[in-house]
Amino acid sequence: MKVQVVGSGSMWNAYNSASYKIDHNILVDVPNGMCKNLFRQKLNPIEIEHVLLTHFHGDHYFDMPFFYLLKSKSEKNKVTVYCSKEGIRKIKKITLLAFPNSCKDIFKELDLKYQLQNSFQIASYKIEKVLVDHGRMAPAYGYLFHQNNKVVGFTGDTSLCETVEKMASQCDYLFCDGMLLKGTKSHMGIDNITYLCQKYPNCIFVVSHLEDETRKAFKKLEYSNVVVPDDGQVFDIE
Repeated sequence: MKVQVVGSGSMWNAYNSASYKIDHNILVDVPNGMCKNLFRQKLNPIEIEHVLLTHFHGDHYFDMPFFYLLKSKSEKNKVTVYCSKEGIRKIKKITLLAFPNSCKDIFKELDLKYQLQNSFQIASYKIEKVLVDHGRMAPAYGYLFHQNNKVVGFTGDTSLCETVEKMASQCDYLFCDGMLLKGTKSHMGIDNITYLCQKYPNCIFVVSHLEDETRKAFKKLEYSNVVVPDDGQVFDIE
């Protein structure tokens, strides 16, 4: 598995909003500016065939209309979106808002499927969609990728909850929310990540959705299993 951190930031800094590309055709979250961010990293959004959405705050799905438009104009117009039932309605609504005169044409030209199941397969990956706790935003999901003897997880935005602990206990790598200095009911903080990395030393925690002061504080920590990524950084996981 090759994971590229398309974005590692929160909304209010110069880093791209949190998003990950897996191999050549899988994307976890489609935040504001995602299409341009992929192009800047020498990646083409047209190649994306599978989109896994964690939840429906704007900084995790607001580039869906632009992604759909680009795919609809390409021969590579096939895409499967993995989300919640309510999420389908929200994506359609924002696409209509973005392109009121061409929305019908976009959906007509797309070879589009929505997948609502909690377990599914993409290529050789067996994937679990799991509920996490992102405060008042519900449902919010994380994803676990199983391949051979490796497990790689993506928490999306979440507080420290039972599901995150289970993910940490299983994962070789966990790409996780670490937004704040101190965790809340909506986001994890340095205190939560410190707890997790000590309790689960076999898991490598790649923190993301970072505020600037949190990023600086994380870089001062001396834990070998906590990684503070840059936008565009690639992890080859074998």
